[in-house]
Amino acid sequence: MKKKLSLLLIAFFLIACQARPKITNYPQPDLSLDFSPFQTADPGIFTNLGCDKIDAPSPLLGGLEPAYPIAYCIINFTPPDGVTTEIETEIKNGLYFFASGGLFPQYYRYVIYRDGEFVTIKSEEDFKNVYAPIESPNEALSYVLAVKRAGAYFNIEKVQGYEYEVDALEDTHVVEDGDGYRINLYEYQVFGCGPHWTYLVIVHLSADGTIQEISHDPVFRDPNEDGLCVD
Repeated sequence: MKKKLSLLLIAFFLIACQARPKITNYPQPDLSLDFSPFQTADPGIFTNLGCDKIDAPSPLLGGLEPAYPIAYCIINFTPPDGVTTEIETEIKNGLYFFASGGLFPQYYRYVIYRDGEFVTIKSEEDFKNVYAPIESPNEALSYVLAVKRAGAYFNIEKVQGYEYEVDALEDTHVVEDGDGYRINLYEYQVFGCGPHWTYLVIVHLSADGTIQEISHDPVFRDPNEDGLCVD
């Protein structure tokens, strides 16, 4: 009898492990951006703003209000020997939103088209001045995605062979919470040596544009990348 009970417990445990995590999907907001002013403008305008490249952000930034046309301003910054440039000083002072790349990173700012002019947004404080207050869930999602390094995951599915640290996962979604919004995002560790975790990042966004990170926890990884190093 004890042996039978033990086998049943083992079978139940194996089934439970195979079933985890429980996944809850949410619809992706149907958002879009106007990028047309950047496609027809003289490229020299953006060079004068310090941008080495202009690129279209994710349509998920389309919930921002006011709905100015917006673009990434990408800076391929390599400090010149013995010369301190204005861009170098600004980058060292954190006047950018995030960097992408390993040994030779690119730095990201934004440019908006407002009242017939292209205007650079260099910092989170600049972003607040343009877009706060935040008045809807879609605007909250767009705002946080623009400012934070983490991204939105939709249509999450369990992947065979992945290792999961949690019993439940939810697609990115926005919940009204007190004076603002609570949002779950995800961040994948690209660079460095493995393991390469995907992290669940939960933030609170106040109506005035203040972002508070509540938690930042590893939730799943691909064991095949445990020995992978990316520069």
